Amino acid sequence: MKKYQFSVVACARWESAYILEWLTYYKSIGYDHVYLYCNDDTPDELYEKILPFVVGKNPFVTFIDFAFKGLQHQMYLHFLTNYHHETEWVSFFDIDEFLSIPAFADISDLVSHYPDADCIVFYWLVFGHNGFEKNPSGNVLENYNRRSLGINEYTKYICKSNSLIDEKIFSTLGFGFWHNPVWHSYKHINAVDVIGRNDFSLANLTENQLKYIENTANIHHYMIKSFDYLKHRVERGTSGSFSGQVIWDTSEESQRAALTQALVEYNAQEDNSLTSYWKDQIKKAYDRKVNLPAVEGTLLSYNKPCSQSSISEWSIGKDIYSDAKNAVNGIINGLFKFHTSLENNPWWEIDLEKVCHITDIVIYNVSDTLAKRCKNIKIEFSSDGHRYNTLIEKTDSIALGSLLTHPFHVSINFHARFIKIISLDYEFLHLDQVLIYGIN
Repeated sequence: MKKYQFSVVACARWESAYILEWLTYYKSIGYDHVYLYCNDDTPDELYEKILPFVVGKNPFVTFIDFAFKGLQHQMYLHFLTNYHHETEWVSFFDIDEFLSIPAFADISDLVSHYPDADCIVFYWLVFGHNGFEKNPSGNVLENYNRRSLGINEYTKYICKSNSLIDEKIFSTLGFGFWHNPVWHSYKHINAVDVIGRNDFSLANLTENQLKYIENTANIHHYMIKSFDYLKHRVERGTSGSFSGQVIWDTSEESQRAALTQALVEYNAQEDNSLTSYWKDQIKKAYDRKVNLPAVEGTLLSYNKPCSQSSISEWSIGKDIYSDAKNAVNGIINGLFKFHTSLENNPWWEIDLEKVCHITDIVIYNVSDTLAKRCKNIKIEFSSDGHRYNTLIEKTDSIALGSLLTHPFHVSINFHARFIKIISLDYEFLHLDQVLIYGIN
């Protein structure tokens, strides 16, 4: 049993601005480790940026400061020499490459769909600069949603790490094996693309097959982020493994010409697949906020007049009106804001001062052991304060929720001015807050 199931190996030079998003993305799709080769002049900035991923018992990142600039092949061979035995499967992705897997739940699900393969190959979708003169703030996946038409024949992959231990890969003939190992290995590697073919030419694919690739799995390559980013790529250096990249020419005139051409070619169509995925990841985190149920409309109840059936020695207010009004002061802290006497069917009521369209009622119980007092309730409503109708009756003998659990939430559309909460027991009635939402 190896230490990791699915790993990414990456070389990073001047990528501090983008590294956290990139690491988080690969973690979100199921990779369980990243071997990050820092190729900066000094490693401090990048290392401090990714500190949350390298500390602790089981860090997500193994950080390697590789001092020899631009030697991408040697960095990857360093991984194969020192770390390949730690992981079952490995991918070699750049920091501007994001594996998109819309047809699968995660990388494990993807690999399971190709049970006989040693290597699964992904084609590029190349994204352009989206019209930015300078690099915008924010995440790559939020800012870039325009790409070139069609699929690029450049490839990356996920491969069984043992399949890459080969003399040809370790020789000069192995240069570029991180794009497709089949072309750089003496041994047979059973590699297939996402269609299941071992022929990696796109020339004879049908329109449906090309669409299948787009909808199944591919590499989103955010190659040029702005006019300024082109200069950044030039300044990063074209020595070593970065040489031979014609687009990163050093003359100012050719830079502008190359990027102008990219404006046409690499921004031709809209693609929001990863933009939407990233927004969904953020939304999922926010959806887990405690005690903030989704409501429609606006808050109508804040500081509106209230009354209750009685007061007690524990009441905060001096009468039934001032005591009851504390339940709509907007302070949610688990403490009771009003307190009736011990009686049969004690009640609390709010006057919205006019008939309103009500969409939601949210009730926060107290958060101490006395929460059990408020369990069986009836909610009534009225337009005139004389004739009342029953909205709901709750008789399950389960205490209403509080900020420690979930508030009691009624989502329903009706019209009313007065809303009354009545205990169905012989009991005290006390609550933290009552929030009424709707259309004024």
